[in-house]
Amino acid sequence: MHSPQYRAAPVLRFCLSFASAVALACSASALQARPQEEAEKAAPTVTKVEPPNWWVGLTPEVLLLVSGHDLMATHVECNLPTLRVSRTQATEGGKYLFIWLKIGADTKSGTAVCRITVPKGTTSFELPLVVRTPTLGKFQGLMQDDVMYLIMPDRFANGDPANDETSETRGSHDRSKPRAYHGGDLRGIQNHLPYLKDLGVNTLWLTPIVKNGAAQDYHGYGAVDLYAVEPHLGSLKDYQELVAAAHKQGMKVFFDVVPNHVGPRHPWVSNPPLPDWFHGTQQHHIDSFSPLKGSFYGKAGGQGISNDPFESLIDPHAAPGMKRNLTEGWFFGILPDMNTENPVVEQYLLQNSIWWVETSGLDGFRVDTFPYVGRKFWANWHAGLHRLYPRLTTVGEVFHPDPSVTAFFAGGVKRYDGIDSGLSTLFDFPMFFTIRDVLLRGAPAGRIADVLRHDALYAHPEMLVPFFANHDVARFASAEGSSPAKLKLAFGLALTLRGIPEIYYGDEIGMLGGGDPDNRRDFPGGWIGDANDAFTREGRTREQQEIFSYVQSLLRLRREHVALRGGQLWHLASDDSAYVFVREAEEERLIVTFNNADQPRELRIALADTPAQRAGSIELLFGEAKAELAGGKIRVTLPAQSISIFTLN
Repeated sequence: MHSPQYRAAPVLRFCLSFASAVALACSASALQARPQEEAEKAAPTVTKVEPPNWWVGLTPEVLLLVSGHDLMATHVECNLPTLRVSRTQATEGGKYLFIWLKIGADTKSGTAVCRITVPKGTTSFELPLVVRTPTLGKFQGLMQDDVMYLIMPDRFANGDPANDETSETRGSHDRSKPRAYHGGDLRGIQNHLPYLKDLGVNTLWLTPIVKNGAAQDYHGYGAVDLYAVEPHLGSLKDYQELVAAAHKQGMKVFFDVVPNHVGPRHPWVSNPPLPDWFHGTQQHHIDSFSPLKGSFYGKAGGQGISNDPFESLIDPHAAPGMKRNLTEGWFFGILPDMNTENPVVEQYLLQNSIWWVETSGLDGFRVDTFPYVGRKFWANWHAGLHRLYPRLTTVGEVFHPDPSVTAFFAGGVKRYDGIDSGLSTLFDFPMFFTIRDVLLRGAPAGRIADVLRHDALYAHPEMLVPFFANHDVARFASAEGSSPAKLKLAFGLALTLRGIPEIYYGDEIGMLGGGDPDNRRDFPGGWIGDANDAFTREGRTREQQEIFSYVQSLLRLRREHVALRGGQLWHLASDDSAYVFVREAEEERLIVTFNNADQPRELRIALADTPAQRAGSIELLFGEAKAELAGGKIRVTLPAQSISIFTLN
């Protein structure tokens, strides 16, 4: 923008070519313009309204966060008689105005025009109130039949090269730089729904799609606008179309929600809507580390920490000071921590989540950094969501290897603090750590049974989400000790154990990658000019196709056998290198055998007092193991590093 003085300069030059009297008159006119513009600047102005729209018949009230300047309102009213402003709260300086708007039950759809009166004048804003679209086939939640597939949109497929660069972030797109935007987008995901359906997954978890603040925030976790889609990924319409297209394919979409923090470039950081909008300020805040060392709970010292330290959060004897850094500290000391104890912040964040659900018809939330947010917030947030969307599922991230820690955060039961978090289920991080320890580091296979032993701590262990890879750890195929055979074993375990499995994009073709950001490489074939197109059988290498076919076969078997999807799990045998278990449903019983040794093994397992005791015969469904049933025992010959599945008749 140009200054008033610069805009007046051509007028002055024109006047000076005339008589001096005319020149003086023009000069006087220019001088008069300055106070007029200053007056306009001082007049109240609205630059943004959050949420940008709402729905009639959805909630009896909506909290509006109005941004602008000089908004110290003395009066706010809207033109529809069924709307009533029950309360307002302006920030010092008038940059923000909170408006609590009651929506009468007989309110009709239309655009409300609301007028703000302040001592310096008046201004107005519009709020579209729309009719809810039909809810059939939306807000579906997770079921035991589902398989989740994690996608980082910027790294999956480029469906619209026009959004590779945005007007705000010139130079942000560069595929040669691992921390720049690479061009993947929402349309690219929609274009490849047939690939995902062919693979056998039916639930898509996308890393955050909200607008971010810097080129290195391609991952989505540095939000600067919680009501806008990141322009590099497309538009709100693109997201709505993706969800609708997925639903038509019988697939579900999960939104990655981050109530714990926003990005460091969010406008709130320098000008928060309320003094206590965040825990601390940009200049003075604590970091999100635990003040307790591992030795506090008797753990060996001097070891590298591979997980977040949440023990104090579940400890009824831990004083508040032992927990505050985790729940109030800025993540990595950088990401501003939302003060979710503030009821206005709580209402804002709940409404934001409702807005995304209602706008798109999404089916659930993956909840980032779950333990870092206070538990009262989660209880209220879940209650607010489930009042409107009873089937909506939330899956929490609790990055910890101990089931006694992770289970504390699951919903369905009140803990020592008297709070039920309301969380539907959790990613099974204890199983993640165990699968990697067993397959890559030589830990006993019996550790798998030990994790499952703790299922008694969960109200719904059958809804846990087992996995062996995600966007925060090195690719399994590149980890020390890995091999194609080990990768198959990882898939074999994740897809046959109890729960709803998650697959990280590209693992089904054995994609390589070290730590962040190398673990977030572009999916081959998602860009024009890629050397090979792994979205097609013809474009996959022999090695890629071998792993893809293996995963596809396991997923097909899971679809065809209810016992693999939702059957009760029973241990049969477990030792240093093998684990054998039963998946039992009303109509079928399956036996899954796992051998981690690099040599074949033979096991003899007594079936008395097990769900398999009445079996008359055994038949191989998957894999290359051999089994004989005789005398109430099963003799199984397991190939080296193998998973096999049998059906009992």
